[in-house]
Amino acid sequence: MTHFRAPRALAAIALAGSGLLAAAPALAATPAAAAGVPSAPSAADVTAAAAAAKAAPVVQTLGGFFAHGSGQGSSDARQAQAAAPARVVGDTVPVYYLNPDFVAAASAGAPVAKFAFMATEADAADGRKASVWTAPDPHNSGSWAEINIASGSDETDHAAAAAALGRGAVAFEEPQIRAWYALVDGQVRPLNPDAVRSVGDAGITLAQYQQVVHDRYADKLPGTDYAKAHLLGGFDRGTAPVAAPAGDSTPTTALLTGAGTLLAALGLATALLRRRRAGRSTA
Repeated sequence: MTHFRAPRALAAIALAGSGLLAAAPALAATPAAAAGVPSAPSAADVTAAAAAAKAAPVVQTLGGFFAHGSGQGSSDARQAQAAAPARVVGDTVPVYYLNPDFVAAASAGAPVAKFAFMATEADAADGRKASVWTAPDPHNSGSWAEINIASGSDETDHAAAAAALGRGAVAFEEPQIRAWYALVDGQVRPLNPDAVRSVGDAGITLAQYQQVVHDRYADKLPGTDYAKAHLLGGFDRGTAPVAAPAGDSTPTTALLTGAGTLLAALGLATALLRRRRAGRSTA
């Protein structure tokens, strides 16, 4: 079977607009959420997501993913790479994206970010890394399933960097500009160079960050004239590259059909065009 692996930005867009994200566990509100902190998945959800990421079919698919992604060597070399065991290692972490309700200030105390999926790092035999994304399986209550494999380990790396800043720190991404931040003690701190360009080396307060993203995106949210004109991040909706291979019925391809939803929500077409980190594997 051919497995389509969406670019990280495209998969994020599709995930947000799909039934899989709609099936995400309802995270109970906590006192911390009032301070802008997104609620965390339960320990049971983390365990189930980790098990899904380490399932034998996923590990097998990873071998093909890494082999295809190498882009080097003969067919025999690529087959040897595919046969080399890929390892799913490290912690499984929740991944959060900038919350449109926070951007719009739709409600008092809206969390800065929303839970999107779980990520688990995977390693190739030659040291390359990938991120296995998992989400609740809408067809099997209580179970989780792999929905995408993206090259690199952004999600787990930034989660670890945020945790090093102090207890309760949460990493989240503003995918429109590829900026990763840590929310800690009411401050939005940068975790990568894109975030430094956004909020400076020292970071800014949560209230200041809300004003920043409101200025950036509020006029592009659903219901605005910008959205009604079908303009997404400066691109017409019809030009967004959302093509998938014909005949592919994998979960990730199914997600692509919902890609327009988050594009319309926060103008992610720009991020989609900037980030192409994916491969196609054959199992």
